[in-house]
Amino acid sequence: MQRFIVRRLILGVATVWILSIVVFLVLRVAPGDPAVLRLGPQASEEQIQAERERLGLNDPLPAQYWDWMKGILTGDLGVSDFSGVSVAKSIRQRLPNTLELLAITIFLTAVVGIGAGIVSAVWKDSLMDYLVRVIAVLGLSVPALWVATLVLVVPLELWGYAPPIGRVVHFFDNPWDNLRQFVPPGAVLALGPAAGVMRLTRSSLLEVLRQDYIRTARAKGLVERVVIGRHALRNALIPPLTVLGLQTSALIGGAVIVEQIFAIPGMGQYFFQAIFVKDYTVVQTLTLYTGAAVILTFLALDVGYAWLDPRIRYA
Repeated sequence: MQRFIVRRLILGVATVWILSIVVFLVLRVAPGDPAVLRLGPQASEEQIQAERERLGLNDPLPAQYWDWMKGILTGDLGVSDFSGVSVAKSIRQRLPNTLELLAITIFLTAVVGIGAGIVSAVWKDSLMDYLVRVIAVLGLSVPALWVATLVLVVPLELWGYAPPIGRVVHFFDNPWDNLRQFVPPGAVLALGPAAGVMRLTRSSLLEVLRQDYIRTARAKGLVERVVIGRHALRNALIPPLTVLGLQTSALIGGAVIVEQIFAIPGMGQYFFQAIFVKDYTVVQTLTLYTGAAVILTFLALDVGYAWLDPRIRYA
C-alpha cells in the first residue's frame, strides 16, 4: 500500500506539471487580450503596449512560464493582474467558505443518500421504497439553478424569510446565521448527488444481500440490524463512495452557479471572475490548486476502497 501511494503521488506531481503547461498555453492562445480587457476598447495602442509590458505579456513564453512556476515553487502565488490583491490572501479569505459549503454538501449527500438507499433496499417493493425512488428521480431531474432560485424566492414570498446574503457570517461569530447562510446552498448542491447515491446504495445493497455469506449470517441467528450494518453495508458502500469522491472533486474548485446565486465569496466565484477578465495569475494558480486537490481526493478514495473491502489489494 505504501509503495502504491508513493507511485500515485509521483504520478500526481507529473500530472500537475503537465496541467500547468496546458493551462498556461491555452490561456495565451485563447481569444482576448488581458491588457485590452483591463483598459477598455478606447485605450490607445501605446497604452495597451505599456500595460502588456507591465503584465509581462511581451516576455518570451518560456520566461513567463518560468517566472510563474518559480513563484509557485517558492510559495509566492503572485498578485492578481486586475485587482492588485495577493492571490494567497484571496485564497485564504475564500477557501474556508468553499470548504464549509463542501463539507455541508458531502455530509447531506452521504446521510440522505446512503440512509434513503438503505431504507429502500431493506423495505424493497414497499410503499416507502417507491416513495424514495420517486423522490430520487425528481432529485436527478431538476437543475440546481432552478432549485436554488426557488429556495430563495419561495420562503421570501410566503414567509418573508431570506438567509443572510451579501456578507459572510462566520460560524464562531454567529453559528445560527452561518448555518442559515450555508445549509440552503449545501442542500441544493446535495440534491442531485444524494439521489444518485441513494440509487447506487439501493442496488449495491440488494446485490450484497443476495450473497451466500449474508444467508449464512442470517442462518447463524444474527439479528437483521447486525447483518445489514456489519456484514452487508460495508461491502455495498464502494459504489456510493465513488460518487461521493466525484462530488468532492467537482466542488473542490467551488460551485460557481450556487455561489453566485447565494452571494457566497468562494473559490468558484473567484475562478469565474478571473476567467472572465483573463487574469492569468489567478486562473493558472487556481487550476493547479484544483488539479492537486482532485488528485489527492482520488488517492484517498482508492485507499478507502481497500479499507472497506479487505479483498482489494494494491501492489
